[in-house]
Amino acid sequence: MREPNIHGRIVSIAEVKPIDAHAMFEIFARHYDCISLEQFLHDLSEKDRVLVLRNVAGAICGFSTQKVFRTSVKGTPVRAVFSGDTIVDRAYWGEQELGRTWCRYVSSVYAEEPTVPLYWFLISKGYRTYLYLPLFFESFYPNCEAPTPAFEQRVLDTLAAAKFPDHYRPETGLIEFPRSQGQLKPYFAEIPARRLRDPHVQFFLKRNPAYAAGHELACLAEISPSNMKLFAGRILGQAQVAQELRRGAD
Repeated sequence: MREPNIHGRIVSIAEVKPIDAHAMFEIFARHYDCISLEQFLHDLSEKDRVLVLRNVAGAICGFSTQKVFRTSVKGTPVRAVFSGDTIVDRAYWGEQELGRTWCRYVSSVYAEEPTVPLYWFLISKGYRTYLYLPLFFESFYPNCEAPTPAFEQRVLDTLAAAKFPDHYRPETGLIEFPRSQGQLKPYFAEIPARRLRDPHVQFFLKRNPAYAAGHELACLAEISPSNMKLFAGRILGQAQVAQELRRGAD
């Protein structure tokens, strides 16, 4: 019988033990080709936090690395949460703990400076990752329903060019590497026929046809109580109320 639950924890990079970093890489390597431990550890060292999932036995069964960026767009200061290497072991697909842990994490980031616009900067080389956007957000870009507004496009271009200066192509919105920096194993890159009927999946394939070769689609969504759906929006709303109460007590 499958373990009934997994538990997510937000961990600073300084807290990550070598044995846990290697366990994360082993999970990553079961799902991705064209990766190396050296590159994985280098990317991990550049992040601020990692969301670590463990099963009831305490073994790591998934993770997502996170970093907060600051920049200015047309004189407006903005922040962005960048999600890097992310995977949940296939045995735990269908569990929602990664999404819940991510919502707790971004709510804490949002609460630090609720008056500064905060975005999720996501790069997607698989349809499953892209589908987190319509799952969590009312508005996100690019999408199949509306063109990207000028300001959001400027934010997205600024973030992508800063993070991937040699590989971001603003004309397509893709991050293209001369050699793959990681791509889904062929089995996981396959898209079930039922998924091909989803307009969001169709749009992802149109915008990133070479996803299986490791090309990434740069994506953006505002992290705010009004733009986040259901559970995520409630968490951010609670963070906003708590921040206002703290200000009132000062």
